[in-house]
Amino acid sequence: MLIDATPTTFVSIYMCCGYTDLRKSIDGLTELLVNVYDINPYVENVLFLFCGRASYKVKGLVWEKNGFTLINKRLSEDRFHWDRNQENGLKGISYDQFIHLMNEGSAE
Repeated sequence: MLIDATPTTFVSIYMCCGYTDLRKSIDGLTELLVNVYDINPYVENVLFLFCGRASYKVKGLVWEKNGFTLINKRLSEDRFHWDRNQENGLKGISYDQFIHLMNEGSAE
C-alpha cells in the first residue's frame, strides 16, 4: 500500500519526529497523536508515520471511512533516515518526500 501510493492517496502525510515505541498498536498510536501532538487522527486519508529505535521499521496509521488501517514496513538492508529531534513534533512531508522515504529510507 505505501509504495503504491499516488499523489491523491493521502490528503496529508506526517512524520512523528523522535522515537516511537512500535509495540504500540492502533489505540496506543492514536492516543499518542491526541495527547502528545494534540491532533485529531480521525481525519480521512491522513497518514501518520512512526519510527522506533530500530531505524529499519516504520508504522503508518491512516483513518479510512470506518476505521483505522495500521501498516508496517521493515527495510531488509537499509535504515530509515528519521528526524530524531522530539522537539520537532509532527512534521508534514510532501508526497515526493514520502515516496523517497518508502523507496530509499530518507525523506530528504
